[in-house]
Amino acid sequence: MNKVINPCSRLVPLCVFVLILSACANEPVRNPLPPEHYNQAEVVDMPGVRVWGDDKSKLLHDDVVQSIRNEKAGLFPRGPEGELQYAALAISGGGDHGAFGAGYLKGWSDSGTRPNFKIVTGISTGALIAPFAMLGSEYDEILKTSYTTIAADDVFEMRHITSALWGESLADNHPLLDLVHDVVTEEVIDAVGRAHNEGQRLLIGTTNFDAQRPVIWNMGVVANSKHPDAYRVFREILVASASIPILFPPVLIDVEAGGQTYDEMHVDGGTVGQMFFYGSALDWKKVIAEASGGKELVDKSTLYVIIDGEIDPESEAVRRRLGPITHRTISTLIKVSAWSALYRMYLHAEQGGYGFKYVGLPDSYEPQVKEPYNSEEMTRMFDIGYEIGLKGDGWRSAPPGF
Repeated sequence: MNKVINPCSRLVPLCVFVLILSACANEPVRNPLPPEHYNQAEVVDMPGVRVWGDDKSKLLHDDVVQSIRNEKAGLFPRGPEGELQYAALAISGGGDHGAFGAGYLKGWSDSGTRPNFKIVTGISTGALIAPFAMLGSEYDEILKTSYTTIAADDVFEMRHITSALWGESLADNHPLLDLVHDVVTEEVIDAVGRAHNEGQRLLIGTTNFDAQRPVIWNMGVVANSKHPDAYRVFREILVASASIPILFPPVLIDVEAGGQTYDEMHVDGGTVGQMFFYGSALDWKKVIAEASGGKELVDKSTLYVIIDGEIDPESEAVRRRLGPITHRTISTLIKVSAWSALYRMYLHAEQGGYGFKYVGLPDSYEPQVKEPYNSEEMTRMFDIGYEIGLKGDGWRSAPPGF
């Protein structure tokens, strides 16, 4: 796939081969949620933890209103005339290129200008960064270690071709599960719950593969659910958000509807969009109006977007062979998906009346090592992000083409 948005580009021809040969394979057993229950299903014993990302949600509206009313004093200071000055952050997918985002956050912290974020959203590798980004600069070293010291075998283990043919993915993601378990500790999850109670919000995006729709998970609600499996479910959602279809197995999440228990198949949130904010699920102006009791408030809030990769078109002479043509096709589709997500976020910001800024790897970046999850290359991307974040430049105020 695309060398920037997805590090697994060299697996594309193999993916196509496996898709063809596995068409007749016996499929693993599951109990899928019937379509007529899509809008009523809840996670088992954990209601109210997610909403569709492409439809207005009263649950989400009420939650954000409540978050404003619950804000910890001094966490989000207003302007001299009472203006709103919220900072929100959306972090894109990008595999090992998450090292850039981790580096940018560290540099931003060291510049002394990084704000407290009211809302942080994440997809794929951005989902793995997002909890620490929301919790603040004291977690920067965890991100640095996570994105500069790991290797490919800390993330996935390729299956034997015969296992892949009769299974559901090319790779085993148990290394990623172990990594998330070690890094996203119970203490981190508890801290997310406390931050939620003080008015912050952590939102993670997955794709409901059966429904072909985006799902927004309210992670503070998961953390505060008091469910005995809350820690496990919290981590499963992060892994689901980073589970690239074909490469990684999907994550099945148990849900209940109509008195019965079923499963939903969730995969990488980047399948339907490389990044997200509230977008179609929320009317920000209505939230502000209700939270303020109808007062007319000047909104000088800003949505910041960190793109873990390059966003501009990249020229390349494509060889006339199936492998390179397949690679270029998929990489183009992924990049267009990123543009589409960025355009939607920009237009929603215009509609919602808040500012918009984004930053990504500079066009001058050229990888020195092609293999994914190479610690030296990830350290290099981290350092690039750090320098840009420290200087405070690199932000753009409109997507390519605007």
